[in-house]
Amino acid sequence: MSGVNSHELKPTPAPLEPKLAYPEPTASDESLALVSGCTFFAATRQGDVIPPGAPHVGLFHDDTRFLSHLELRVNGKHPNMLSSTTTGPHISRVDLTARRESAPGENLDLPVNEVYIRREQLLEKDRFYEALEFQSFHNAEVKLTVELCFDADFMDIFQVRGLLRGKSGQYYAPQVREAAVRFYYEGLDERSRVTDIGFDPAPQTLEGKRASWSFVLPPRDHKTLRTTIAMSVRTNTAECEYTEASFGKTLETVSPHVASEHDAWTENCTHFRSDDEIFDTMLQTSTKDFYALRMQENENTAVAAGVPWFAALFGRDSILSSFEALILDPGLARGTLCLLAAHQGIVRDDERDEDPGKILHERRSGEMTATNEVAFGRSYGSVDSTPLFLILAHAYVRWTGDTALLKQLHAALRSATEWILKYGDLDGDGLIEYQRRNPKGLFNQGWKDSGDANRHADGTIAQPPIALVEVQGYAVRALADAAEILSALHDDELSALAAKRSDELRTLIEEHFWLEDRSYYAMALDREKKPLRVDGSNPGHLLFAEAISAQRACQVANRILGPGLFSGWGIRTLSCEEKSFNPMSYHCGSVWPHDNALIGYGMALYGLHRDASTVLHSLYNSALHFRDYRLPELFCGFQHLQKGQPVHYPVSCSPQAWAAGAPFLLLTGLLGITPNASADELAIADPHLPPFLNELRVENLRVGASRVTLDFKREGERTHCNVVDLKGKQLKISIQFRAEARRENCTETE
Repeated sequence: MSGVNSHELKPTPAPLEPKLAYPEPTASDESLALVSGCTFFAATRQGDVIPPGAPHVGLFHDDTRFLSHLELRVNGKHPNMLSSTTTGPHISRVDLTARRESAPGENLDLPVNEVYIRREQLLEKDRFYEALEFQSFHNAEVKLTVELCFDADFMDIFQVRGLLRGKSGQYYAPQVREAAVRFYYEGLDERSRVTDIGFDPAPQTLEGKRASWSFVLPPRDHKTLRTTIAMSVRTNTAECEYTEASFGKTLETVSPHVASEHDAWTENCTHFRSDDEIFDTMLQTSTKDFYALRMQENENTAVAAGVPWFAALFGRDSILSSFEALILDPGLARGTLCLLAAHQGIVRDDERDEDPGKILHERRSGEMTATNEVAFGRSYGSVDSTPLFLILAHAYVRWTGDTALLKQLHAALRSATEWILKYGDLDGDGLIEYQRRNPKGLFNQGWKDSGDANRHADGTIAQPPIALVEVQGYAVRALADAAEILSALHDDELSALAAKRSDELRTLIEEHFWLEDRSYYAMALDREKKPLRVDGSNPGHLLFAEAISAQRACQVANRILGPGLFSGWGIRTLSCEEKSFNPMSYHCGSVWPHDNALIGYGMALYGLHRDASTVLHSLYNSALHFRDYRLPELFCGFQHLQKGQPVHYPVSCSPQAWAAGAPFLLLTGLLGITPNASADELAIADPHLPPFLNELRVENLRVGASRVTLDFKREGERTHCNVVDLKGKQLKISIQFRAEARRENCTETE
C-alpha cells in the first residue's frame, strides 16, 4: 500500500466548509456501532456512513468527526444486505450481495444472488480497517465495478449535535497519491487534524473523494479489497504519523490481538448464568459495552459515558457506571477514582464552575472547547459528582479491601469532603445547591440537566440556586461514607465533622422536602426555597442513599410504582399526571434505565424486594424490544400496552455506560450481595430472584483477594443461596433472611 509523503508542503486550500443542516437521525436499531473508548464508528447496518454529514453517523476520535462519508457501490448500486452483526465491541461483519441488473427481455426467474460480499470493519484506537471480499457463485465470469465514496468534515462533536457555529478553521483540498488520500484541516485551536485513507490494491481510479476498482471475477473465484483509515491530531504540520501496512497484515495481527484482549478481560469479570438465555444475553451485551467504553489514560482505565454524544470522561456518569459495575469488575471503579482525582478542582474558577475539591463534570478535547465556544473543555458544572465520588470510593474499598488506594487518594477524599462542607451550601441554609457561574455552562447541574428539567406544578421553570432532593440524599450518604474512610485514615477531626453534618442533613431533608399532603418528597427547592410540588423520580434516589426512614421509604416506593410514575416499561422521570409531562422529552416523562436501577437498588436496601423485582422485570421486558437486548440511554415514557413496545427516543445514546450497568446494580441489590473485603466477609442479605428467573449462578465474583461462585434458586417466594466454590483468600460468607422485619409498618405494593 502506498503511503503519503509526510514531508511535502501544505496542501492546497479549498472552500470545504461543511453544511450545518442535517436530516433527522434514524432509529438506533438501524445503526451499527463500533466503540473503542473515546473513538467510535457509527454507521448504517450496511456499514455505510450515509447520508453524508448526518449527525448520527461517522468515524469520531478526540471529539472530532474524521470521516463523514463512506459509501459502497457495486456496479453503480448499493448492494442488498443479507445480515449485519457485531462480533465484538470493535469488530463488525456485514453480509451483502450485489444487485443484479436485468437486460431487456431477460428471464427474471434466473438466480439473482450470484456475487456474495463480506464486509468486515475493525476499530482500534485511532485506526479503522475495512476488508471487502467478493466471491462469485456464478458459472460464468462476472464483471464488477466497485466504488468507495468518502469524505472528512472534521466537525466538532458539539457542531455535529446541532450547535450552529458560523465559523471554522481552514479546510484543504484532498491530497491524492497512487493508493492513498489525505484530508487535512487546520483548526482555530492551532491544531491540525488529518485523515489518511489507504487502499490495497491501488484503485484504477482515485479521486479526492472516490476510489474505483474494475475487475473480472472468474467462476467460483474471490477477490479482496482493503482500506485503512488513520486519524491524527497534531500541534505542528511537519509530520503526521501514518504507518504503511496492508490490511491483510493488520487483520492477521491486530484482529486476533483485539479479540484476545477482549476475551481476557471478559474472563476476569464475574459471569452470570441463569435459566433464561435472553437475560444472560442481555448481561453479556452489557459486559461487552463496558469493555468497549473503557478509556485508558496513563495507567488508569475509566469508563466513558456513551456514544455518540458522550464518548468522554464524565464525573457523574463515569462514577455511577463504575458503581453499578462493581459486581462485574471493581477495577473500573479504581481507574475512574484515580482519573477523576487527577482532575479534581484546585482553585475557584467561574469560567469552569470550579472550586477546590470539586470533582470534574465533563472533559472534552475538541476544537470548540479549546476555543471556548462551549464551556466543557474541563467543566465542573455538576452538583452531584463530588458526593458520588466519595460514595464510590467507600463502595470500592468494601468490594476490594484496597486500603492502599485510600491512602493514595487521602488528599482527594479530604478535599471532596471539604467541598460539600464549605462550598456545596451556597446560601448557608445547610442544603447543597447549584447555580452556574459561566453563562455558557449548564443551567441545571443535577443528573436531569436539560434546561426545562425542573418545573413547578404550573409548568414554570424553577430558577437557581436550586437544591435537588436527590443531591441532599447523596450528600447524606457521602458524608457518612467519608466519615468512615477518614476515620480509617486517622483524619479524626474531619471525620467527626462529616458524620455530624450527615445527620443534620437527614433532618433538613424531612423539614424542607417532605410534602405531608402528597406523602412524597418535593423534587427540589427553587431560589426562594419554594418546593417543586411535582411527582418525579428524584426522591427515589433517597432510597439508594439510605437517607430516609424505613416508613418513608415504603411511602416513596408506593408512589413511584403508582400509575403516575410507573409506565409498565419502567419508572418515568416525571409523572404522567403532571402538567409538564411529555413522554418524548429528555427529562420530563421519559424512562432512564440507570434512574430505575438506582431506585430499584435502593428498594432492595430497604427490604422492598418485590418492588425492586418489579423494576428489574420492567427493564427486562423493555430490553426485549431493543437490538441485542441492549438498554439505551433512555426511551419514551408512554404507557405499556398489552401488544405494544417501548417507544424509542430518537437520539438516545447506545451503548451508554450507566444503562449497561442498570441490570448489574439491580441484581446486586436483589441478591443482597454485601461485601466487606477488609474484614474478609461477604454477607448475602435477603436474596430474591425476580419472577422470570428460577435459577442464577454467579461465578468468579471478586471480593478482595477471593473469588466465589454462588448459586441462587427460587422456590415460591423464597430464594435460596448456596456457596459452590471459593478460591484465593478464605472468606467468611453468611446468608441472612430478614426481609419481613424490614417491611414492618409498611404496606407493600402488590
